[in-house]
Amino acid sequence: MIRSEGREKLSIRRDTRVLYRHKGRGRYLLTNDRGPEPARYRMFEADKNGRFSMEGLLLGSIAAHDPCLVSQLEKLDCAFEEIDPDYFDQDPVVSGLIGQAVGDAFGVPVEFLDRRTVRRIGLQDMAGCDTGLKFRSRWGGMIPAGAWSDDTSMTIAAMASIIGHEGGIDYDDIMKQFLNWWEGGEYTSLDNFPFGLGGTVDRAFHNYRRGIPAPDCGGKGFGDNGNGALMRIFPFSMYCILKDYTEEETLDLIRKASGITHGHEISALGCFIYTLFLDDCIRTRNPRMAYRNAVTGMLDFCRSRFSGEALEAYGLLFHEIGKKDFDPDTIPESGYVVDSLTTAIYSILHTDSYEEAIKTAVGFGYDTDTNACITGSIAGAMYGLGGIPDRWLKVLKKKEYLIRMGEGFSGVCRKD
Repeated sequence: MIRSEGREKLSIRRDTRVLYRHKGRGRYLLTNDRGPEPARYRMFEADKNGRFSMEGLLLGSIAAHDPCLVSQLEKLDCAFEEIDPDYFDQDPVVSGLIGQAVGDAFGVPVEFLDRRTVRRIGLQDMAGCDTGLKFRSRWGGMIPAGAWSDDTSMTIAAMASIIGHEGGIDYDDIMKQFLNWWEGGEYTSLDNFPFGLGGTVDRAFHNYRRGIPAPDCGGKGFGDNGNGALMRIFPFSMYCILKDYTEEETLDLIRKASGITHGHEISALGCFIYTLFLDDCIRTRNPRMAYRNAVTGMLDFCRSRFSGEALEAYGLLFHEIGKKDFDPDTIPESGYVVDSLTTAIYSILHTDSYEEAIKTAVGFGYDTDTNACITGSIAGAMYGLGGIPDRWLKVLKKKEYLIRMGEGFSGVCRKD
């Protein structure tokens, strides 16, 4: 969990106690406060799956605001683990990585098709050259169903480096692992067949070969703001979350992680917002609450650390996409980091399941694998492995390998 300066974020922990069940709504009033006086407990309300609907109020304030509520409460006073025994067995690193790979693979066959065409095709299942496609696309004739692309390959290359350094981050080694993917065929869904390299990443590789330190290899011009840093930022974001970094510490690490391939502040800001939103989605399992806390709620923090140009670029994300009457087709079809992040957060904000979030993201067209990859990492971490459709998981290439990689990464990051 990323710590906010001066205030604690409520979250479900091993010591979380369930004080009451709301008989009418089937929800629970929880607290992490160990104090003796019930009227002073900081409360949050969640269902048995840990999905928040309210947080941060005092029990006395709740009763004063809604006196009728008290008569509907059934006293329990037990551990949350008794309500949901499986809650703490779910690892957001594993489910987020699998969610990313599934979204990536689902979007690959329609990559670079316009949104009107993608929506007309209406993908329901994994597709590829081995499933009898009835449409033409860049990868449709050569990539089989379930194969993930550069997005996931670079993600697990970074994970492999951090695992190899026992939880330490060596940016030069991470760049070497990226090159091992592209030049050596490692970390691929199809053995020794890397595909999907973008131009901005390729230029960063060239800079590294010339001797430039890895964190400075990313292009720093406005035109270098493709989505290639955002698509692979998941392990760095989870690193900050698992290490309980502050927001300032998180921003510092995310800037460096983005800068390996994308050095402009617009890319860094997108990766930072993604990290905060991912954290709150995992913590609250409520996308609307996460959006209020981590996106619109962090605008003042971002104003003092990013330029007006960078903040203005994310105008739709900060001010518009949460509105019920927002027209999603206002978001352009592109590989621009701003558009990809806006697409991903919109897709999660306006759906109620992993499957619908992925289909929505792919429906925006053009960079479908990356949009679905970013969406899938957040939705997978939030909904868990059980929320990802079985029919998609069965087709996913190297699923067990990805699970082992996620478990290994989670293990080294959780070490004291």
